[in-house]
Amino acid sequence: MGALVVSGYSFGHTLERFTRLNPVVGMTLVGVTWRYFSSTNFLKNPIADSIDFHLRRIYPVIILTKGPLTWNWQYIKNNSIKVFSLATLPWIVECLSTAVLTHLLLGFPWHWGIHLGSILSSVSPAVIVPTTVALSSKGLGLKNQIALLVANAGGLDTAFTEGMFGIINSAIFYPSEPVYRIVKAILAIFVGIGLGSVWAIFVDYIPDHKDFYAPTVRSLLIFAGGLFITYVSGYLGWGGSSGVAIMICAGSAATRWARRDWPLNNNPVSEVYKLLWTIFEPMLFSLSGYFLEVSQITVQEFGLIVACIFSALFIRMITALLVALVNNLTFKESLFIAITWMPKAIVEAVLVRVAVDSLPSDSATAHDKWIATHHSKIIVIAIIFTSTLGSVLTTALGPILLSRDTKVAPMGEFLVYLTVSSYICIGINGLHLFWNKAFRSSSINIYIKFFIF
Repeated sequence: MGALVVSGYSFGHTLERFTRLNPVVGMTLVGVTWRYFSSTNFLKNPIADSIDFHLRRIYPVIILTKGPLTWNWQYIKNNSIKVFSLATLPWIVECLSTAVLTHLLLGFPWHWGIHLGSILSSVSPAVIVPTTVALSSKGLGLKNQIALLVANAGGLDTAFTEGMFGIINSAIFYPSEPVYRIVKAILAIFVGIGLGSVWAIFVDYIPDHKDFYAPTVRSLLIFAGGLFITYVSGYLGWGGSSGVAIMICAGSAATRWARRDWPLNNNPVSEVYKLLWTIFEPMLFSLSGYFLEVSQITVQEFGLIVACIFSALFIRMITALLVALVNNLTFKESLFIAITWMPKAIVEAVLVRVAVDSLPSDSATAHDKWIATHHSKIIVIAIIFTSTLGSVLTTALGPILLSRDTKVAPMGEFLVYLTVSSYICIGINGLHLFWNKAFRSSSINIYIKFFIF
């Protein structure tokens, strides 16, 4: 495992240096390659499997603390409708689209489709924010503060994912009375808010703000509290509460510290978590890539999986484009927002094995086990394809779509429309596969083929 993580770190950052691709792409590819050429699966070793299992309880604590510590709460307050609509509406549309597509193309039961959709619908700020910040530093997209919008809406998208996934996962895998499930789903968010707020007050007063070791102690207290509630809520079947509690704690604590000379977006605790993420990032993605066993996927299955991913993603991007337009962004800015809403990485990698782990060992059917295994494979494929494409398009089209001028050079305009047209073709072809699978009537198929081609 150690060799895999080191290799993933080295290759990921080398790939970034020479291609400008985000390191997560290279790290994930190393995991996939390692699994393909390895003669044995080291995760069959109980110790290695246990290490990976518990690491996936640590990753969310770091990720969900790191984000809110750097959110711009004043911006979120002043642009609440814009931020929250971008964080939630595309997520809901993609989640439902994924459920429908996987049900019709892959034969997933509805609850499995919604479960997968609640994971795949999360955007990855870690992939897109560095690029948008770099563009902003060049004076691009400053008029409508695109970098701030992407960073904060993307962070809230992650928060929304964590809360909704926890509720959905608990409702599916923790058997209880329907009424109790509904009540628990409603209360889970509020329980998380309450726990996070209380812990934020605690880490604000302990230790003393002027204590030399305050940044270190506060970092440890937030981490310990987050890890504790993650394990306890998971054990009790209240998974949706933990993520919300961690983010509320971090965000509230950062706001309280800002009143006492710790900058809101640049406090010492956030620096500690940036360092922790540098250490744990290669572990997360290298070990997640290891869950994709290429030799066990047929060409037909691979095609259907890609069709599901990109058809749902296409619908998500259209939704993000429309939401941005409604919020008074220009067409080119809205198109840029839609492109930045493509990459999937962090949440997906953290939850890559959750379906397998959540299956009850005594009552799971062979079909459920098959779906859970494919669950992991679909997630890894989505990470590789969407992170690569999203990273490339954001970097390439950012200077064109976020130009300081109101007019774009002819060649830039041509590249924009060429890229949009290409992606529309990909979406249409995915929908074509969807219709062919869903409706077997020859007359309908002939009509659709005539209409599309």
